[in-house]
Amino acid sequence: MAKEPQKKPRWYKLVAQAYKATAPDDKWLLPLMILIPVGVIGLSVLVGLLAGSTIVLVYAILFGVLAAALAAMYTLTRRFEKNAFQRMEGQMGASVSIAQSIRRGWKFDDDPVSIDPRGKSLVFQGIGKGGVVLLAEGGNAANKQVTAVKRRISKLVPGVPVHTIYVGTGEGQVPLKNLTKAIRKHKKALTKDQREQVGARLRAIGGQKLPVPKGVDPMRARPDRKAMRGR
Repeated sequence: MAKEPQKKPRWYKLVAQAYKATAPDDKWLLPLMILIPVGVIGLSVLVGLLAGSTIVLVYAILFGVLAAALAAMYTLTRRFEKNAFQRMEGQMGASVSIAQSIRRGWKFDDDPVSIDPRGKSLVFQGIGKGGVVLLAEGGNAANKQVTAVKRRISKLVPGVPVHTIYVGTGEGQVPLKNLTKAIRKHKKALTKDQREQVGARLRAIGGQKLPVPKGVDPMRARPDRKAMRGR
């Protein structure tokens, strides 16, 4: 028998899950979700009273309730995202999970193109409108890997812009919360057809093979993609 399609969770269940995931680490979440909506409704009522019209007051209250609900949802969303980024910061492989949230114009591979287990550094590769973007994790430990990957890409697809983003919280690095913005800021250099050609060329040649001893499951040497996405 064919499996029944999984039902999408109700919106209120998603809201509850987001709140439960954020509240333990954010003491300001509940006060803000109460005070902001109350303030919005209070302001709306004040505007209605100053208008001196019952109809205006009714519409002002209705508008205030809707605006308060939106304000509460916005507050929860922003605090949830902030909390999620804080928890993911410093975890190896987190950058590509964030980069893959860009739905249009960019595509990032799940697996790193270069990995140095001893130096605890990774380099992920993405192709998009701005050319090729390398996401380097591990700080200065990834410098040699970035240089090697850039050299290989320049030989395979000469003329294609290659940008490097060092992900982290140190000097000259981009924190996870600003990563998508840093990727999108690159000016358009490739059309859709050109991106497909570049991607096909790089996939055909392949990247660095992981230095995994025989008899060892290679998946254990790679970052856990599901864990990075919070699944």
